[in-house]
Amino acid sequence: MSVPFKLGIDIVSVRRMREVIERRGKHFLDRIFTSSEQAYCETKRNKYENYAARFAAKEAVIKAKKGGRGRFSFKDIEVTRNFRGAPSIQLTTQARKKLGISSRATFELTLAHERDFAVAVVALFD
Repeated sequence: MSVPFKLGIDIVSVRRMREVIERRGKHFLDRIFTSSEQAYCETKRNKYENYAARFAAKEAVIKAKKGGRGRFSFKDIEVTRNFRGAPSIQLTTQARKKLGISSRATFELTLAHERDFAVAVVALFD
C-alpha cells in the first residue's frame, strides 16, 4: 500500500542564517537561493527571517522525500508565491529526477517565521 502523502519539516535559526549570509555574502546566496528568491527577500525589512524560511522549506522538501538518489542544488528547489501570495514549491526537472519525485507530484507548503526561528512544513502528494 502506498502512502498518499509524505511530510517534511525543518526549523532554522534566523541568527545563524544572518551570520552565514554576512560572513559568506553573495557566494552563499547564489549557491542556495535563486535570483527570484533573493529579489523577494531583499525587499523585506526582515530579510533574514525570509531567507531562513526559504532554506527551511528546501530542507523540508528533502525530508519529505527522505533524501534523494544523487547530488542536487538547493537552487533546484525554489520557493515561489502564487497569485494569492501563498508560498509554493517549484522543482526543476533535474531536481525531480534526482529526488525521485514524479512530474505529477504536488506540494503544499506552510512557512512561519519570527525573530529567532523560521519553520517550514511540506506535504508531498505523489
